[in-house]
Amino acid sequence: MDSKIKKLAAGVALAGALTVGAAGSAFAADSSATATSTPSTQTANGHPRIQAQFRRGAVKVAADTLGVSRQDLRTALKSGQTISEYATSQGKDPQTVVDALTTAANTKLDQLVAAGRFSPDLAASIKNKLPTRIATLMNHHFGQHASA
Repeated sequence: MDSKIKKLAAGVALAGALTVGAAGSAFAADSSATATSTPSTQTANGHPRIQAQFRRGAVKVAADTLGVSRQDLRTALKSGQTISEYATSQGKDPQTVVDALTTAANTKLDQLVAAGRFSPDLAASIKNKLPTRIATLMNHHFGQHASA
């Protein structure tokens, strides 16, 4: 009987965790999303997992474009350099990195639309914001030497 209670408690805990996780992801959606919106019309602006995926993707694209390892780029960023400064120090034009990031983002957005995960309107809205966001990323000081 003790085993049945443990199984029941585990099942209830799992169901609760899934419910909380689903509710959390719904609240992570953009404030413009309504309760009746579908996942393809929501954005997870500020969601930690999506932010981490974005950062990893951006670091990979920037490192590949500059011809350096991701670890070397991360080390430079942690020391207070911007991606633009690091690109210049490597003898590369920062615009090359901007172009690569823009191309990668557009490609990913097109894939998400094709898969039905984003609406075409949402993808277009994000694409309109890309130049500003990429410029901010390129000139952002990361790490311990970042200005507050």
